Amino acid sequence: MDQSSQITDSFPNASHRAPQLTLVTSRFRLAQPGHAVPEDWQAGIDGLLTWLGIDAEYAPAARGRLPRMAEWALAGGQGSRPAPVFAPWIGWSPAAFQHGGLPGLPEAQFVASYLIEHARGCAPGQSGIDVVLMSPHPATCIAEEAGSAPLPRAAVMKAMLRTARAEGRERVAIILHARQRNALARQLLAAGKGLTREGLELDILTIEDALAPLMSGRAPWDAIIAMPDVRSIIFTLLAEASGVRKAWPMLWFAQDHLRLVTSETPGEAMTRSPLDAPALIHALALTLHEAGAGRAAWRLHDAWSRLRDSGVTTTGRGGDAPYAKEVRDSEFLALLGQDSAASRRPQQGWRALKFAQNAIVGSQVPGLRVVS
Repeated sequence: MDQSSQITDSFPNASHRAPQLTLVTSRFRLAQPGHAVPEDWQAGIDGLLTWLGIDAEYAPAARGRLPRMAEWALAGGQGSRPAPVFAPWIGWSPAAFQHGGLPGLPEAQFVASYLIEHARGCAPGQSGIDVVLMSPHPATCIAEEAGSAPLPRAAVMKAMLRTARAEGRERVAIILHARQRNALARQLLAAGKGLTREGLELDILTIEDALAPLMSGRAPWDAIIAMPDVRSIIFTLLAEASGVRKAWPMLWFAQDHLRLVTSETPGEAMTRSPLDAPALIHALALTLHEAGAGRAAWRLHDAWSRLRDSGVTTTGRGGDAPYAKEVRDSEFLALLGQDSAASRRPQQGWRALKFAQNAIVGSQVPGLRVVS
């Protein structure tokens, strides 16, 4: 990703002296979906990338329609990973994962959707909601024997737990049907203690046991792995408890890397969503982070947090005090690009960007320009 020295200079935690190190790597690459990008979404993407000083490179469109994609975007060079398809205006319903998944569900090993909502009307330092909701793709779930409930393959479970651990999440709930519990417990025991090292705590619960903490809005978990058939219940409860009733950024992973970026939305099947500023900001931040552009991802999330802390919000993201101004999504993006946030208070971090933020806060600004 091409990043100029002005980006480094914009971080509030960096030294006030002129930046002395700029790392310039390959461009930020995205794959185009197989249909035209909605104009308002494209304008939002271009505006955010320009504000970040990032020159994006778009890979050729994948063949066929996005929901039925069997071939992903071509890699930029031999041996390199394919660029992820970036289409956050596509909203998939969590109900699409039930009963083996709807026909046309994109290919993946597992999906991860992110709910980030800061505490409203509370003193700085009080936490809001920061949870990742993961599920194995229905195609990766198989029954051990005839008549038994399907479970994800052991490799897929390991990949989801590695993702949670990589984001610094400490307590993970695995939520399933009662008839799946014993089989999954045996699978995890067979995998050994490696899955729970470094303080990762696992709770295996039936959907009935999980209802009360999810409905309370004070669930103790920062990551939830939901079996496909119970995903829609958990998504709905988390949305109601948080007040975030619009889209969440949704990442589709296969072979340990990001393949597709969409949104997850209430409703049924697949929808085309109107411009949603928070969903776009969060989806782009996650994609930047996956591409290795942690500083840009952190800067984008921090700008969103400060603008909200300044009293600006959008429809569907909570309108209670101290938020005094609800604006259209396009206006929210414009205000962010104009650095219009008045708040200078420390903001709640995002576990999805935890290590990028720690590197920013804890490192000195070096004095060398490296170009790879």
